[in-house]
Amino acid sequence: MTDVIKVTDAGMSIITNRLRQGSDGTPHFVHWGVGATAAENDDTALQTLTNCNEDRTAGTMTQQQTNVSNDTFQVVGLLTCITATKAITEAGLFDAAGSSTPKTGGNMFLRGTFSAINVNVADSIEFTIKAAFDQA
Repeated sequence: MTDVIKVTDAGMSIITNRLRQGSDGTPHFVHWGVGATAAENDDTALQTLTNCNEDRTAGTMTQQQTNVSNDTFQVVGLLTCITATKAITEAGLFDAAGSSTPKTGGNMFLRGTFSAINVNVADSIEFTIKAAFDQA
């Protein structure tokens, strides 16, 4: 029996490459909200959706280096406020564009919270979301 199992450097590259392939189920839809509760392992949705941008944005997927080559899956997506001033405090990455208004559905791959970024109508935020895979 093996005592130590590690994902190799090349294995992490394989993981991030598969994520960025863009097939159905790839988490590349960015959305924002105004929830203030810290992210938790069992989160399934943003805490509080806004009425600024009803649509999730399909972001651009790449592989990046955090510690070793291609160990990080990165999505960059631009969201624009279209209806009202808001203080944006959370963002999430989803595997589907969602349905209904505001957009819900799909699976949330990750969620983060941060200090408020105030937006007015026509203001935009470009989110760079990184999921770094580590061998620790």
